[in-house]
Amino acid sequence: MVAIKRRWGMILVLAIIIGGGCWWHWHQNQSQQAVIPPVKADNRVLAQGIVYPVKYAQMVMPTEGTIGEVLVHEGDQVTAGQTIIRLVQGEYQARVSSAHSGVAQKEAAVQQARATLEGSQRELNRQQRMAASGATSRRELDEAKTTADHDQAALAAAKADLAAEQSKVSEEEGQKDKTEIKAPIDGNIAFLDTKVGEHANTGDVLVRIEDLTAWEIRSDDLTELEVAKVHVGDPVVLTFDGIGGLEIPGKVKFIRDYGEKKRGDITYTVFVAPEHWDDRLRWMMTSQIAITPSN
Repeated sequence: MVAIKRRWGMILVLAIIIGGGCWWHWHQNQSQQAVIPPVKADNRVLAQGIVYPVKYAQMVMPTEGTIGEVLVHEGDQVTAGQTIIRLVQGEYQARVSSAHSGVAQKEAAVQQARATLEGSQRELNRQQRMAASGATSRRELDEAKTTADHDQAALAAAKADLAAEQSKVSEEEGQKDKTEIKAPIDGNIAFLDTKVGEHANTGDVLVRIEDLTAWEIRSDDLTELEVAKVHVGDPVVLTFDGIGGLEIPGKVKFIRDYGEKKRGDITYTVFVAPEHWDDRLRWMMTSQIAITPSN
């Protein structure tokens, strides 16, 4: 009888052990299923962009010359039309003055030619009246007409010379205007790369002006496969390499229609408008762009 009880006791212990093992295995499976969520596909379009002011200007000197005046410093605020840089203008001013003197001389020549023509025209009119009454010869009438025609041509030539000289004044004044760089917009001098006495080459960027009131991020990284997924208004998250932890939401505001061949691909430029700004950000800083396509 004792042996039978002992046997049933062992069976009961084995059943408890087996049942506990099964329960533990089931509980572990349930825990793993609860902890590990399903993985969602990341359909975001990722790209690298550059910080730009919405409005800016990069200015070059239109003509060669020696820098005579630099009228601003980096960081200064300027207004549209304000002179920033001026070349040495002695030679240009001399040419303008010479052209104006030439105009004065040509104007005097026109006045003289007009007075001469008026005299010859009066003589022709007198000869014509006398010819009507037979009081002059045909030769004298023809000579008066020839003289009047000659003086008329001389006046026309003098007027043409005056117009050419006036055109020269406009040309020389235009060349003089090219000796100055003026601000095309209101803004801040972000870059100034010249000093008085230095030589300015045509086409060199000497000044950059930024409008600090509005900024955007531009990316030319998007291939034709990626840009096809993106639409104006799609939400964007911006992060910045130079400022850890900074995250700014934004939206796609423009997609350039024209693609360019870069790095072996046809890529398109996307413009992103941030919802707010951070004063630590600067022109030409790099940004990571994460676009969530709307469909």
